[in-house]
Amino acid sequence: MENLKEKTTKGILDKLDKAGVEYLQFDAYNEEDYSEKYQSEYIDLFEEIVVNKIFKHFGIDPQDNETIVNYFAKENGKWFVSFYEPEAIATIEDILNDDYSALKELRTW
Repeated sequence: MENLKEKTTKGILDKLDKAGVEYLQFDAYNEEDYSEKYQSEYIDLFEEIVVNKIFKHFGIDPQDNETIVNYFAKENGKWFVSFYEPEAIATIEDILNDDYSALKELRTW
């Protein structure tokens, strides 16, 4: 049976795919057209992927850290999360499969 977090995350990504959204940051869903229309999806992805999976895996306090998530985006058919501080990128698929190897910079952050 699918994990509830995976269902939630996959549901959000499916919604974005159907709407043609391929770039998502906190205050604008794509670089060309400012819109807060998908801000709640960003917040949900942030909670599910960054806080509940990545921060939990690395033991990072979500309220007291200096990491900066840059954006979520889809490229070559895969969604990924991009960090600005530290500089790191990982596919959401890898994160859902508990593969954090692309985010090794977070170990010492």
